[in-house]
Amino acid sequence: MHETDPLAVIATDKPDFSDAEAIEFISRHYNLDVSVKPLLSERDQNFQLTATDGRKYVLKIANSGEDPQVADFHNKALLHLQTYGEQHQDHINAPKLQLTIDGGTHFIIESANAQHIARVVSFVAGNPLADRLPSALLCRNMGVFLAHLGRALRDFTHPASSHSLLWDMQQALAVRKLLQHVPGEATSQLVDVTLCEFEELALPLFPTLRAQVIHNDLNPDNVLIDPQNQDAVTGVIDFGDMLQAPLVIDVAVAASYLRQLDGNPLALIAEFVAGYHSVVALTNAEIDILFTLIKTRLAVSIGILHWRAALRDENDPYLASMLIAESSAEVFLQRLVEVPRENAIRTFRSVCASVDHTKP
Repeated sequence: MHETDPLAVIATDKPDFSDAEAIEFISRHYNLDVSVKPLLSERDQNFQLTATDGRKYVLKIANSGEDPQVADFHNKALLHLQTYGEQHQDHINAPKLQLTIDGGTHFIIESANAQHIARVVSFVAGNPLADRLPSALLCRNMGVFLAHLGRALRDFTHPASSHSLLWDMQQALAVRKLLQHVPGEATSQLVDVTLCEFEELALPLFPTLRAQVIHNDLNPDNVLIDPQNQDAVTGVIDFGDMLQAPLVIDVAVAASYLRQLDGNPLALIAEFVAGYHSVVALTNAEIDILFTLIKTRLAVSIGILHWRAALRDENDPYLASMLIAESSAEVFLQRLVEVPRENAIRTFRSVCASVDHTKP
C-alpha cells in the first residue's frame, strides 16, 4: 500500500457526479431502478437511494485520492461485521455491503483522468443523535453499543488497517501544522497546550496498549437512535475513519462529543465510560490517559475545522454543517482544561469500579 498524505486526501476535490449519473451507475451495476438524494460527506460523494420497491441504500463514491486498498479495507470490514452478526448474539446493526450484478464488492468510475471506487450499502434505519444532548441512560447505552462493536471488530485484520488518516489520533501532533489557521491566540494556545499534554502523557504509552481495528468516529451523526425509544441505540453508520489503533481511542473519540456545557462536564462522559466498561473492561493504563485523549480529539477537531474553512469555499455545504456541529468543541475543551486531570481520572476509575463487567 502506498503512503497517502491525509491532508492531500481532504484537499482533493470531492467527486461531483450528477443525480442522473448516479441513477445510471446503479442501473448498470446493480440492475436497480432508483431515485436519489445527495448526502453530505467530508471527502467523498454519497447518495441516498430509494428503489421502486421502497428499499433504501447508500451509494458511496470515494475521493480519487483514496488508496484502493483502503476501500478494500472498508469493504472487508463490513463483510466481517455481517458474518459476525450471523454467528453471535450481539449483532451489530451496521450498513451491509451490496454486491454488484457481477458479484463484486465495488465498481470503478473513470472521470476526468481520475478513478473513483464506488460501492452500495444498505440504508440503516434510525434517527441520528445530531445536535441534541443525550440522556444519561442513552450515554450509557452508547458505551455498551460501542464496546460490542469493538468486540465484533477485535479479530478483524487487513493490510491497509494502518493507513494514513487525518483523523488518526496517533498522528495528532500533525495538527500543529494547522495552527496557523486557528483564529485567535487564546484558541491556538488552547490547542497547542492540549497537544503538548498528549505528547507527554499519552503518545509514549501507545505501544504498550492493546490495539485493534476501531470505528474511530462515533459522532452524533453516526450513531442512530430508535425513534420509538430515545434512550436506545439502533445502529451505527460511516466506517470511513476506521483504522488500527489503541482501543481506548475509540472510547475517547465518542466521549469527546458528549459535550455537556452546563453543570458537570464529565457527567455524561462518565455514564458512557461506565457502559463501555460493563462490556469491555478498560485497564488502569487506558483509564488514566482517557481524559487526555478526549481533550486531544477536541483539539484535533478545532484545528482541522479551521484549516478546512481556510481551504474550502465558504458556500461548501459540508463545511457549513461542520461549523455548526463543531461550534461547541472549543467551549467544551476550555471547560475540560479547567478540570484537574487527577479529578477526571478519579471519576473514571470510580464509575468503572461501580459496574459489573460482562466477560466476553
